[in-house]
Amino acid sequence: MGNGIQAIHPFVMFFYYMCLGFFAMFFNHPIFLLAGCLALIAVNLSHDGGQAMKQWAPLMVTMTALIIVINPLINSRGMHVWFDFFGKQVTFEAMLYGVVTAMSLLMILLLFVSLNSVLNGNKLLYIFARILPRTAFLIMMSIRFVPLLKRRLTEIQDVQRLKGMTMTQGTLSERAKSGMSMLQVLLSWSLEEAVETADSMKARGYGSGTRRPYIPYRMTKSDRRWLSYLLVAFVMCGTGGFMGYGKIVIYPELGLLHLSSLDWFVFACGMAVALFPLFVEGREQLKWNYSI
Repeated sequence: MGNGIQAIHPFVMFFYYMCLGFFAMFFNHPIFLLAGCLALIAVNLSHDGGQAMKQWAPLMVTMTALIIVINPLINSRGMHVWFDFFGKQVTFEAMLYGVVTAMSLLMILLLFVSLNSVLNGNKLLYIFARILPRTAFLIMMSIRFVPLLKRRLTEIQDVQRLKGMTMTQGTLSERAKSGMSMLQVLLSWSLEEAVETADSMKARGYGSGTRRPYIPYRMTKSDRRWLSYLLVAFVMCGTGGFMGYGKIVIYPELGLLHLSSLDWFVFACGMAVALFPLFVEGREQLKWNYSI
């Protein structure tokens, strides 16, 4: 089952990610979104030292920069004009809207990087199998399919390289021929294993009765306490958001960026949710240090 965040019940962790998704899409104040992104970066660093996040870092940086740069150039709405760019008015509102949109998408990407590290296929199947068994199974197969093909293609390339077949050397026609040969081997391998998997599932009676989880996760008292903690913080944060706190008006005219005391209270509730994995890991570290 693991320790720390890996030992938390899958439903508790899924609820945590649902709360963060709500946070990223519901609030639009730059301070809220910036703090949410920083919190998720810290959460990803606590999982594996940020190894999974580093793989996605180029895409995240490129996406964020493009949105921030392109939005003011294609959108001239707003009252505060900064400068003219080839006859196009660049407004502060459009720039701020691009920043807010980029941070919201960045937060969602960081959320899914963390989700992939914490909620594996067995945990997601445990959550959805009783509600949508076929859909859950198809989703898990789809998520598994892409990295599996990538790993198999790497193995095929290593073997073919020993035979002198590569896609990086030779003429264009030779490289295309080598690539098609590798693709043929990859598809044949995948289809053959798919048939074997289907035969194995049929022989074991998959779908003939009520499915039981391979790993029976149990909701402990600690899980219930953490779920209550998340639920209370999320309700207070959501209530404040519906009352208008943690939000700013950008169009047609920029509203006040100043945060009131109630805005800071909603912000604290949101950070209490976002930093939940760090609290769990910190609690485990304290227990470990004091038990020695």
